[in-house]
Amino acid sequence: MIAAETALIAALDADDLPAIEAVLPMLGAAAAGLRTDGVWQKKPEILDRLRSAIALADAARVRIRYLADRNQRRIDMLAAAAGRFDSAPATYTRPSRAA
Repeated sequence: MIAAETALIAALDADDLPAIEAVLPMLGAAAAGLRTDGVWQKKPEILDRLRSAIALADAARVRIRYLADRNQRRIDMLAAAAGRFDSAPATYTRPSRAA
C-alpha cells in the first residue's frame, strides 16, 4: 500500500497521466488486500506502517483535490473568455462537500 501511494504521489506531482493510470490498479489491489486480509489487525507492529499509509493517502487526497480545483478554474476561465456565461460562474466558489 505504501509503495502504491508513494508512486501515486510522485505521478501526481509530475502531472504524469500515464503514470497515474498505471498506479491505480496497484493501489486498488493493495486496498483490496487490506480489506480481505485481517492478519494486519492482529499485529501491533504494523500500526506504524498503517499510520504512514494513512498519511500518504491523505497527501494524495490533498493533491487530487488541488488539481481538480485548478482544472475547474481553468475551465471556468475558458468558458468566460468564450462568452459562455451560462456555464461559467460569475464568481469563484468552492463546491460543497459531500457528507
